[in-house]
Amino acid sequence: MISKSGRYWSTGITVTYSPLAGRINDEPYSGWHAKLGYQDEGIANNDPDTGQIAIEGTLYTRSPVRDAKIRSGLSIALDTLIADAERLRIEFRVVGPRTEPWLFYRADGEDADYPPPAGWRETLAAEADRIGFRSYATKHSTGFRLVEPGELRYGAPAAPSGEEAHR
Repeated sequence: MISKSGRYWSTGITVTYSPLAGRINDEPYSGWHAKLGYQDEGIANNDPDTGQIAIEGTLYTRSPVRDAKIRSGLSIALDTLIADAERLRIEFRVVGPRTEPWLFYRADGEDADYPPPAGWRETLAAEADRIGFRSYATKHSTGFRLVEPGELRYGAPAAPSGEEAHR
């Protein structure tokens, strides 16, 4: 049943990069897919007798979105998906001390069938900042950063080359 309140919610958007999204005038181009999962308020209160059944769905770009002359395909895909989510009354919300929705890369960039492009963490962090979401911390951001594999020694992160360790 469609939500009685007409309200749905999502915790964020997941993107995927396609290095060969298609060809224009026989020239290959890349592009970005964007998708979000959403659900209604009826998470644990299904009542088949009254027709109150929890609903969830997915909203996504049908094809990879290529770069335009003045905007990136990623920006276009995100802005379009967010605008359509607003039209469908899908709210972005997250429970906890930070309430910004998330911008993820498919399988956190670890799916060999969908490899992210070089610099993807920085790209997503910049887009997340632009649209008011949060994303992956980057190696050179201030404050918290993700620890790379092999950096942990005796439980404390070792500074990679070019950075100073502060203990």
